[in-house]
Amino acid sequence: MTLRTAERAGFAAAALLAAAAAHAAPPGHALSQPTAPGLKPVPFVATYTVAWHGIDAGTSTLELSRTSPQLYLYTSTDTAWGLFRMVFPHPARQSSRFRITAGEVEPLAFQASGIGNAVRAQFDWKNGQVTGIAKGKPLDLKLEPGTQDPLSVQIALMLKLQAGDAPNSFWMLNTDEIDRFGYVRHEETTLDTPLGKLRTILYTSQAPGSDKTTWLWLAPALGYMPARAEQRVKGSTRISLAIRTFTRN
Repeated sequence: MTLRTAERAGFAAAALLAAAAAHAAPPGHALSQPTAPGLKPVPFVATYTVAWHGIDAGTSTLELSRTSPQLYLYTSTDTAWGLFRMVFPHPARQSSRFRITAGEVEPLAFQASGIGNAVRAQFDWKNGQVTGIAKGKPLDLKLEPGTQDPLSVQIALMLKLQAGDAPNSFWMLNTDEIDRFGYVRHEETTLDTPLGKLRTILYTSQAPGSDKTTWLWLAPALGYMPARAEQRVKGSTRISLAIRTFTRN
């Protein structure tokens, strides 16, 4: 493993955490039911250790804050350690501003920087459009009902599971396009973590024809926040994240 290889892969820990939906759902695959109207996310701060091929490479911090009774800001900051800092001297950041409408997560703005192609997206629900910039080009896409951004989808997933509704798909902004993404649930398992033993539910996902598989261990005790996440390529773990701290605000 070289730093140049790591650079090509990118240091996008938050993208992995948000990748519970990582393969397109087949036609006719039902969307999840509406979340309970009174259910709202609880602000929190979570930190993770990021490893590249088993070597500790940095940390990822995810923070959810409420800016008004219905508005929220969700941010992620990935910071490299040691030699990896030579390739990634500046933190990679992502942010999502969203509101809760009738119990549903409705993204308003998404930004990503420091992880390759910068993305800036505005969600215009009145006109049903997503506009902004992605891959250095103007972004102008039609909004599908329930569309999420790469960060808000994690909060939407958590609320669905808290409501007892295991979602099987979401529409999501995928850099410069909107795709329908699906979920596959597997067995429950208990993980040893710095927070103690955590019961988790495993989800995996894989794009058709791709050699990449995403593994997520979601912890009900943490509101279904991931306790661990991995990206595996041809059976080998490339990037992994393990929870270090979790605090509800």
